[in-house]
Amino acid sequence: MDKAEFANLSRSYGGISTILKNCSHQEIVSAVSELASVPPETLEAWPMGGYSKGRASGAYHFMLEDLLRNVEHYDWLYGRLADNISRKVFTNLMQFRLIPDLQFVEEVYDGLNHQYFDPAIVSCDENEVFVDCGGFTGDTTEDFIRQYGNYKKIYVYEPSGDNIEPCWKNLVKYRDIIVKKCGVGEKNGRMAMDASRSSSSFVNAAPGQEAVGIISLDEDIREKVTFIKMDIEGFEIPAIIGAKEHIKNDSPKLAVCTYHIISDMWEIPRLIDAINPEYRFYIRHYCRTQNWETVLYAVPPGRKKGNGKTGGRKSRPKRVVAMPSHEQGWTNVELVKDCGLIPYILYKNHGCDVSMVGPYSGPYPYYEKYVKGEKMEFLPNGGVTEKMRYIDANAKEIDALLLRGCYPSNFPIAEAYKLANPDGRIYLGLDANSHWMDRIKWDEPEFIKFMDDCDVIATSCRSVQKFLNEKWPWKIEYIPNGWYDFSHRQEEPVFENKKNVILTVGRLGTAQKATEVLLEAFARVADKIPEWQLRLVGGVEEAFQPYIKEYFLRFPHLSGRVRFVGLLADREALFREYQDAKVFALPSDLEGAPNVVSEALHAGCVTAVTKFDAYEDATDYGRCGLSAEIRDVDGFAGILYRLCTDKNLKLLSEHACQYSRLHLDMENITARVNEMLFGEAAI
Repeated sequence: MDKAEFANLSRSYGGISTILKNCSHQEIVSAVSELASVPPETLEAWPMGGYSKGRASGAYHFMLEDLLRNVEHYDWLYGRLADNISRKVFTNLMQFRLIPDLQFVEEVYDGLNHQYFDPAIVSCDENEVFVDCGGFTGDTTEDFIRQYGNYKKIYVYEPSGDNIEPCWKNLVKYRDIIVKKCGVGEKNGRMAMDASRSSSSFVNAAPGQEAVGIISLDEDIREKVTFIKMDIEGFEIPAIIGAKEHIKNDSPKLAVCTYHIISDMWEIPRLIDAINPEYRFYIRHYCRTQNWETVLYAVPPGRKKGNGKTGGRKSRPKRVVAMPSHEQGWTNVELVKDCGLIPYILYKNHGCDVSMVGPYSGPYPYYEKYVKGEKMEFLPNGGVTEKMRYIDANAKEIDALLLRGCYPSNFPIAEAYKLANPDGRIYLGLDANSHWMDRIKWDEPEFIKFMDDCDVIATSCRSVQKFLNEKWPWKIEYIPNGWYDFSHRQEEPVFENKKNVILTVGRLGTAQKATEVLLEAFARVADKIPEWQLRLVGGVEEAFQPYIKEYFLRFPHLSGRVRFVGLLADREALFREYQDAKVFALPSDLEGAPNVVSEALHAGCVTAVTKFDAYEDATDYGRCGLSAEIRDVDGFAGILYRLCTDKNLKLLSEHACQYSRLHLDMENITARVNEMLFGEAAI
């Protein structure tokens, strides 16, 4: 197998599996040695960072031997992973094992969610019995409490004398927590502990070493458990065996570290599956610079959230209704934005019976072409009275009501729904930006009542989420506006096929979009980047037309390089614009988290934005784009020039693509919404 073929196969897990099934140890070492420019003998001894405890060293030689011997087990695990993110994380970790370049690890680092508590996978309620194996100083348990709030009971096991005192001290302020100075294993007993470790690490007994108690969870906990977390330095498999009755009979959620021993990645899910074959598996990775902090989530099917009341409705699909906050009905374009996409994907992926309810504001060409299957129910008008009539007639059959914005017109709708159906769920998308959220009088009784009626409250911007969680007493979730590929093509964009194009998409010429900032900035750098063009996609405000005419009088030499494309109703044509462009520019004065940014990132566009609320989300904190101050034409010209002349623009583009696929996929985002509403994990 030549170098090019080897490199090409290693891009996917299927290709890696082919390599492992058709090449010898020495052939792989030779190929990787050539690719990495590392002598074979150096590569064989290369330290892999994690995977260093237990049955084999963490050197590359032993890593490769495990891959070659157990490729069928890895194939099995890949086939059992429950979502695209898990498959991407798994593939990258396998790429790292084959070609030890930490870029593979960095690409799948999850810096947005708490380790062990990914909200798209794990939900908890007031009945939770949480078991923290490897409690350290109580930090994970405190993360659990901060994330989920109420619970029934918590058990914490920590064997280290150095850690147990701060663990007790940190957790004593909480109720119903049992902290034990012991480790967990297959059966009750005692074992020597290597006290040099910062967390639990067990070794064979030797004179002078500290002996600590070991318990089996099956023997120690006599009540039903609902969630077990394990990070116990290579002792996970004995601990799982010691908890097999709980796993078999209680079907608790599991969050288990799989990076301490080379074979843990496949042995741990195989063991869990042997005990209880009903689990679905997910993988996430929580360290940017090393191949440790990899967590396997095992989630049982049908896990319900909240008080567990189902009212005998298990036999029918969940009924979901989305209502606009404004008096006009849903517009055509809203059907393919987040307010229409979440209902559509709840229908398509999760079997919900979905209706978009409001007065007719059509026509709706996007309905037939893109979102057919969800229902559209039309009211005589969009007034509150008409919406209340609909709620009064249908509330008892509506399992979830989706509302947009904390507008007073939504207050009576939510109240009427909850009065008629107390077990119904309300999802409130705040549609928020800091400009007006800070002006809300949130301490008024009507507002408090409305927010208390809402079960899930979400914003699409992390900075607004942080701001509101610090200011308001309600928990605000982060639900980004993601991308959805209606063509169902999953191939990644090829940077070499892109053109030297700066693209913007939106309502051109509105005060909010500040289109003139982009045009003036491009004019200031155009002579320095003569091979670049600017394309503006979207309808143009009539009031903006005189400015455009005057702009080309001032800059006649740009008439062939600045192109107003017009509104593209065809999503395929819009997708091609994103695919062709290298840079996506958004100079807005005021934005929440617009869909166009997620669509651009999905197509591998590097972002140039002003510092509106979600600018850090739009650039992944500068990892795939740059930002300038709002209305700063010179500053915006500067970031355009820096990006267009950046020798690493391809790397920024590739990161944009990976970032969008890991964090901005609307199917995964909607799976999280489904789980928060109905307690059903992503499928």
